[in-house]
Amino acid sequence: MKRSIEPIRGGRVLLRLLEERDLPTTLAWRNQDHVRRWFFDPEPILPAQHRAWFERYRERDDDFVFVIEETERLRRPVGQVALYDVDWTRRRAEYGRLLIGDGEAAGRGLAREATALVVDAGFGVFGLREIHLEVLADNRPARAIYEKCGFLVEGEKDGRVRMSRRRPDADPDMGAIEPA
Repeated sequence: MKRSIEPIRGGRVLLRLLEERDLPTTLAWRNQDHVRRWFFDPEPILPAQHRAWFERYRERDDDFVFVIEETERLRRPVGQVALYDVDWTRRRAEYGRLLIGDGEAAGRGLAREATALVVDAGFGVFGLREIHLEVLADNRPARAIYEKCGFLVEGEKDGRVRMSRRRPDADPDMGAIEPA
């Protein structure tokens, strides 16, 4: 069963866990051509596929999708971001599924603010020691956001760049961490 995470508030952004009522909006965002082109699987998603994914998602305690709400000017959901494949024992997770699907919200720095909030929550609320991600090598806008939020490039393979960020006080030899 998925644990409850309180909404995370930033300057212009509120992050809250994805709810069933968000499915039509998140599906529409995900299926926009300019958004899909940056996903590892760029094929359109059918409503039944999205619903089936959500039914599995709501039971998982290692997958947390946050809806990004802009709180000042637009005052509505504008995108999403996630921490997933959370390894509670080794205190690591993957960051991703970032998108700003609302055209009025694009280019306003909300993706960067949401990324910073998720990373802070990952280290604080979730107690993680490391957050990693993979991004298409030619997705320069996303890579710029990640670098501004402290992610460092670890390597590149098959057109994908792996980046990570460790909690500042984390053990420098993450591979040596034993389960608690």
